[in-house]
Amino acid sequence: TSMLMAGRRVGVCVSEKKRRRMKVAALADLCIDLTQPMESQGPFDVIMHKLSDIIVEAEHDNLILCFLCLITIGQNYVSTHPRTVLLDPLPIMKQLLDRFASYRIISKLQDTLKGPLQFRAIQRQGLQAPPTNTFFRICKTRVAHGSRSHEMSLIFNPAGLRDVQPPCVLQSFVNHGAVLHKVFVVGEDHFTVERPSLKNFPTGPHDRETIFFNSHEVSKPESCSHLTALDETMPRLPSPSDDAMVALVKELRAELGMALFGVDIIVNIHNHTLTIIDINIFPGYEGVPQFFSSLVNHIESVLDPSRTYEAQEDITDSQVEQ
Repeated sequence: TSMLMAGRRVGVCVSEKKRRRMKVAALADLCIDLTQPMESQGPFDVIMHKLSDIIVEAEHDNLILCFLCLITIGQNYVSTHPRTVLLDPLPIMKQLLDRFASYRIISKLQDTLKGPLQFRAIQRQGLQAPPTNTFFRICKTRVAHGSRSHEMSLIFNPAGLRDVQPPCVLQSFVNHGAVLHKVFVVGEDHFTVERPSLKNFPTGPHDRETIFFNSHEVSKPESCSHLTALDETMPRLPSPSDDAMVALVKELRAELGMALFGVDIIVNIHNHTLTIIDINIFPGYEGVPQFFSSLVNHIESVLDPSRTYEAQEDITDSQVEQ
């Protein structure tokens, strides 16, 4: 570690599954034991966490304990240690667990993207089809985290609305050449990795039945599904430009106030505009070997003593207010 990190204490609060996926052995030595008092393990200069993982992982065994830990870290510890920096702030992470909230955030980025996301939040049964000639929607659960959040469906016609299970989100489907661009953000750095995605479908009215699928089965690096098979005669779409990605990440960081997140982006096959289809809290960074070095760089920037006192106060105040 650098001189800047010497004498500093970083605590890591993520699930065991998350640690294994990230393949960073150094994180194991930094883990906070949530069954023990925080005070005896600190003091911490930075706490890097994904408490949502821990809550989901313990849903059936120890949910109450996990919520108590969330309160302890989020309220008690940070309020008594106002200089401790949380990566990332709990309030915005809570918002991103709700697709109703996260899609409203995405909608604010229309000027940057030129390909705005169209979505409709569904709270209850009995939805009427919107007046349109091209009814084609992808349906996602309202909850954006946990195994059920990956269960989705493609609805091709108004009759398919009977398959909707509220609360959920109906999102416009854009043909994108079966390529998903996953953007992984680590502070000032970002990395784009291509993944398979849903194939193109004919536009216009359809009589076909609703297609149900799990997004992990179509967009993981090793995914192989009939839903991702693309006509080989179709020309390959251009990847998003570096300038577009830099501008997008900058705007997202400003909007979210987060440093560790992922963005799923697709490119419209017709006009090459970009559309964000999801924001992911502290993703797995699969396919990003530079993750740990970028993470250390970001933590160093957070701890940089050259920051002005006023800047530190701004960060502290925003965390306390949230």
